[in-house]
Amino acid sequence: MTDRDTRLKRTPRTGWIAVLLLCLPLTVLAAREEPELRITGNADKAVVDNIRALIDLSRYPCQPPPAQYGLIRRQVLANATEALQAMGYYDSTLTLTAEPRNEHCTQATLDVQTGQPVILKRADIRISGDAASDPAFQQLVDQAQLRLDERLEHDQYTTLKKALQQNLINRGYLEGSLTHHALTVDTRARQATIQLEVQSGPRYHFGEVSLTGSSLNDKLVRAYVRFEEGEPYDSKLVLQTQQGMLGAGYFSAVRIEKGTPDRDQHRIPLAITVTDNNRWSLLTGLGFSTDTGPRVRLGIENRRVNRFGHRFRAETELSEVQQGAGATYQIPLSDPLRERLDLHTSYVNEDTDSNTNERWSTGADYIRELDNKWVSTVSLEYLRETWQVANEVDQAELLIPGYQLSRIKANDPVYPTFGWRLSGKIRFAHEGLSSTASFLQFTPSGKLVFPLAGGRVLIRGDLGYTEVTDVTELPASIRFFAGGDSSVRGFAYESLGPTDANGDVIGGRHLATGSLEFDHPITQRWHLAAFTDAGNAFNTMNEFEPRHSAGLGVRWRSPLGPIRLDVARAIDEHRNWRIHLSMGPDL
Repeated sequence: MTDRDTRLKRTPRTGWIAVLLLCLPLTVLAAREEPELRITGNADKAVVDNIRALIDLSRYPCQPPPAQYGLIRRQVLANATEALQAMGYYDSTLTLTAEPRNEHCTQATLDVQTGQPVILKRADIRISGDAASDPAFQQLVDQAQLRLDERLEHDQYTTLKKALQQNLINRGYLEGSLTHHALTVDTRARQATIQLEVQSGPRYHFGEVSLTGSSLNDKLVRAYVRFEEGEPYDSKLVLQTQQGMLGAGYFSAVRIEKGTPDRDQHRIPLAITVTDNNRWSLLTGLGFSTDTGPRVRLGIENRRVNRFGHRFRAETELSEVQQGAGATYQIPLSDPLRERLDLHTSYVNEDTDSNTNERWSTGADYIRELDNKWVSTVSLEYLRETWQVANEVDQAELLIPGYQLSRIKANDPVYPTFGWRLSGKIRFAHEGLSSTASFLQFTPSGKLVFPLAGGRVLIRGDLGYTEVTDVTELPASIRFFAGGDSSVRGFAYESLGPTDANGDVIGGRHLATGSLEFDHPITQRWHLAAFTDAGNAFNTMNEFEPRHSAGLGVRWRSPLGPIRLDVARAIDEHRNWRIHLSMGPDL
């Protein structure tokens, strides 16, 4: 047998099932019965699923007229034969019978005896031209996993054939082609051979790149281009360029078009046309959590302060616990996608169960994404804070250098089924550097998400270590407290930590909290969760008394991100159940 492609239908996704369930009350009256197909025999689940994918009895009447039985029979047997051959069975025995399922509809029974499968004995794949030394083609062959001396499956052949053809286009082999492709089956010997021959010709390179449409500095716009003239052509780099420009916020549209290839120089010129985004935008936001209560955010942003892409943002946020305002001035550097300088200032007034503080800060952050995808942040902050913790009222002025390294990796930015987040920050102040107190603080944290039993496991850990002579010298915002939506649920926000002689929480030098959670979907958008949290803030290891809690929750996958409603209670002391409502990405 020569090259043949087998059509496979896909089963409906759960999202469509949910839609159908919602529409069921409207459609149940209009639904009609249809013939039912029952498959017996020795075929495994994969073969049965493939047969069902190619046989559609819904287009036939529930009780076909006798004249139509012959047509239906031939169609069912032909489709079943095609499905079996696609899975490597060329010597199958099929028996089709039909009988009334009830007084209205017919049930068809297809007995499948697969017989001995055809074995893939040889895969002859030849690549000539510049592609012979292109590792991307060998990677495609390796990923195809053509299993010699095992049962033939047509989709392995068709998938590899299409991938080789697409790779010629994606990687700039304009003169290349798949010159020979064949899947040969010897049904008597029950053996199959795959033959694929690629003649790629020369690989083309990026030619001249023209940029039009933007009022920004040409050097800044060109910094978003992920390739250089003379570099081997790769459509992935073109796509990365377009996505990077759209994600920058400067442009509302980006169009990249190929020019006429230069057949002599083997170059492909590109024309990039962008449309500038609106200069000004209004920032608004509403939110709610049990830590802060309802909150409102208002602000403005200037996306293009000047031709060099500087940005300015000013915003204010109001909630029951915290009121504040701030401004940020952002300067893109040599690689604007990966490197920038942020200048910022803010005023915050915060009132929690454990402390009241009023702080003003200003500083600068140098942010750079490293080659390994980790984000490095070098910071310098000036903080002036007045606070009241229990009966203690004080004020401090600190100049705080710091460094942070962080990374997030996930298979989905909003609702990952696998991913992780790691972060570590170190900062310090010294009385000899224009500060009223000296301290050194390190705060590592992490979170892991992975699938299990149809749901997800979420593991979180937050640590903090502070080297300081007297913790009461530190402002409230630098001390550690535990409890709340993202700490130890079942306890109020910042209600846990070392206490004074009167039993009032005053915060501690160190922190250790963690969480273990399992959530499982009940519909596409609704999930149930069970969790346990533990941890506390403390001054010495001898004083560390972790508090434990457990609870249940509901998750709604809203278009803006997960919204979580939890009910939790302490399990090592008598406390009332506490409700926690929060929202935001899992990582």
